[in-house]
Amino acid sequence: MGLFQDNFSMLSELERLAAMVQDPARVQEIGADEWPLAMIASGLVTSNDPDRLPENLAAYEIFSAKVDVAGRKGSLAQLVRFVTSRKGDGWRALLPYTLSEQDSTLSRTAAMQLATLAQPGLSENEKLSGVAELARLLIKQENTPATVLEALLALSDLRVLPFLEPLCEQSSERLRSLITAINPAPNHLSYSWVLKALAAQPALADEITELLARMGAATSVVMDLVMPIPTWAYAKPAPQPLHGWNRAEYFPRMLPVLSSHLSDAQILRLRNVFEA
Repeated sequence: MGLFQDNFSMLSELERLAAMVQDPARVQEIGADEWPLAMIASGLVTSNDPDRLPENLAAYEIFSAKVDVAGRKGSLAQLVRFVTSRKGDGWRALLPYTLSEQDSTLSRTAAMQLATLAQPGLSENEKLSGVAELARLLIKQENTPATVLEALLALSDLRVLPFLEPLCEQSSERLRSLITAINPAPNHLSYSWVLKALAAQPALADEITELLARMGAATSVVMDLVMPIPTWAYAKPAPQPLHGWNRAEYFPRMLPVLSSHLSDAQILRLRNVFEA
């Protein structure tokens, strides 16, 4: 009976709703007041079967049409509490909220929750299993929303960088679409990834200059953090600062890559933004 074996009445209700979601003949019978729990039920019941993700992505589109953003936000919060209480069990149920949600703030929130709640695997390479799964989707599926990249960069943890490096080798069109769509947190991880993208795809110098200028103007401090992942394993999960720079101090760290791929005018523009 899996995730709900300790609560028979809740198990029965969730199984009923999940069955309705997965039945094309009955899914339209689900009322707007039932959908927030029905979406959770469908995701959890199928969470251990990645091949059934498309079913839940389709169900989420109906959920979005029936329930407003506030209701979907409440549904996500309820699911997060459940996954947290189960020490990450059922974390894949967060994927529809991440991939199919049209509200960018809610999609980004779901992605960050998934990245920080997922149960770690047994091997060293699987410790950040949620990060790995989101990075895999970004690399393998071009329709993965840019909010997923924003969420991963917002973690501010350099352990995320190796998972994102293969993204820099995607087609220039794919990388351009991401770079022009994101508004990343201006931290050490974000700058490190953007510079790797520049080194891999120098033809995107104009787009990357614009992105770095926006990032530099957004804050005067650049932080390098270690995130408590998974968060449920910590009594008081809080990021651990490793280092911080003001933007004038940080600019020289970027200059070797910038000098190799940007024009003098582009470098001067960024130098002015970073007050270096």
